[in-house]
Parts: sequence; C-alpha cells; structure tokens
Amino acid sequence: MRISKLLLTCMCWLLGGAAVWGQAANGRDKPGILGHYDPQTRVFRPLPQARDGAAEPPALTTVTGTITVTFTITIKSTGIANPGCVVITGTDDGATTGNPRSFSEFGIVAATGSGSTRTCTVSIPYSWRLATQSTDMMRTGYEIIGFPLGAAKPPDRTSLLIPLDTRAVPANGTTTTLTASVTQ
Repeated sequence: MRISKLLLTCMCWLLGGAAVWGQAANGRDKPGILGHYDPQTRVFRPLPQARDGAAEPPALTTVTGTITVTFTITIKSTGIANPGCVVITGTDDGATTGNPRSFSEFGIVAATGSGSTRTCTVSIPYSWRLATQSTDMMRTGYEIIGFPLGAAKPPDRTSLLIPLDTRAVPANGTTTTLTASVTQ
C-alpha cells in the first residue's frame, strides 16, 4: 500500500508539473498594441498593422551614370584668388511607394585660369538603387565659393543655385552634361 501511495503521489506531481510547464510555454507573447504615447496630449497612436497579403516592396534597379557640369566664372569682386566649384546632385526614390529614400552626390573642384575668367568642370559618377526610376526626378545644383587672397580668411563670396537642372532620372549609363555661367 505504501508503494501505491508513493506511485500515486509521483504521478500527480508529474502530471501537475506538465500542466504548469504547458501554461508557461506561451509566456513570451505579450499582449498589447504597438504604438506611440504622447504624454503631453495623453494620446496613444497605434502603429499601422501589416495586412495579410500586403504588396511586396518593389524590386530595386541599379541606375548608373555621370553628371558633368562645366562652369565659366567671371570674377568682378576684388580679392578673390581661387574659386572652388561644388556640384550637388540627388534624387528622392520611392516617394510614391510610401518608402522614400534620398540619394545625394557631391563633387568639388578648384577652378583653373587666371585674370577675370576661370573655368572648372565637375564630373560626378553615380550609382543609385532605385525602386521607382520611371517616376523619380534628379535635381542638380551648384555652389561657387570665392576664396580670398590669403589662406586664413573665410570665403569672400558665394554663389548658390539649387536647382540648376531638374529632370527625370536618366536611363542607365547616361552622361548628363550641363553648363553654367557665374559672376562673382
């Protein structure tokens, strides 16, 4: 009889333990809604939930090319020794898909020449992985910085134009050539 009670007690503990462990198996899931709470306004804004069968993000296509901008700089300000040319180009990708990304490229070149006319050519190769190339726009702008005589001084004159050019993102492998005349 003693062995039967011992076996019965062990069986109860074993079955009871399995039931308790089975309840704890789902303890990782925390109920609730993901979102942001603004303590000042006391408003809770839930994050949008992904729908079943949601559309896959569009495939990315690599678009490469070169942007070349040639500047003719006429210097009329006194004290400018060495102008520098900065070209900025970029695109915003995916604005229509709800997943916007931006790409920017910069090129910096010192102007050459002497007297009142200087020139510089800035070439920027780019490689962008775009989701919506057919609707993306490329913008190009520039800044011409007139550095004064003497290295310890800040720039005396700056000319800035954004955008110099706005166009659809060119086809893969295209070289885009632009020109600008600037007076400093």
